Amino acid sequence: MSLKIKIAARLKVKAAGVNLSQKRIDAIVTRAEKGLTDESDDAAIDANLDTINDLTPFKEIAAYDDHQRAKEAKDKADREKADKEAAEKAAKGEPAELPADTPEWMKTFMKQQAEQNKLLRDEITSIKGEKVANTRRDQFIKSMEGTSKEYQAKELKKFDRITFKDDEDFNTFLEDTKDDHASAIQEDANGGLGGDRPAGSGGDSISKNKDKASQAELDAAFPNFKL
Repeated sequence: MSLKIKIAARLKVKAAGVNLSQKRIDAIVTRAEKGLTDESDDAAIDANLDTINDLTPFKEIAAYDDHQRAKEAKDKADREKADKEAAEKAAKGEPAELPADTPEWMKTFMKQQAEQNKLLRDEITSIKGEKVANTRRDQFIKSMEGTSKEYQAKELKKFDRITFKDDEDFNTFLEDTKDDHASAIQEDANGGLGGDRPAGSGGDSISKNKDKASQAELDAAFPNFKL
């Protein structure tokens, strides 16, 4: 059995119940090897381990390591949280609150990221807004089917000046204007009834009768007058 294995085995006995990390165990074993050989017995090994324990108690070493591990874990969690919050703020275009010890290159990088993300977000918002506006305009045009081109042109001018809060607001507008479109269609239909009548219709007959009546009246008024 090698000296290192023998020392590690004796350390396990001497420091029973003490939560030493593998890194600490390796360091203690290396210190305990001084002055020993592979032929050294347990008594010699224990003597070296006791000397080390007197100078730096194993329990205190373990407690310190536990504290350091907890601190490192907390620091890591805090950094990850801060990085996540900074990234989220950058994505929203908000200024990120970076730690005081943040390198200048990181501050510059985060600022550039925030500016780029804001530009991208604004562009996406603009595209979405334009798409929604065009879709609503198409729906409004469809709702006016059957109306005259003049009516549609007039209503579209009004429509293009309207800003809707959301889809519900737009849908309410569509519903409210249905009666207006129906009235426009009816007015166009009624206006068409007053146009020219076809030949031989009742209007022609009435006109001819009026002509005949006028000739009869002339004959009665001038019985002796003949052309």
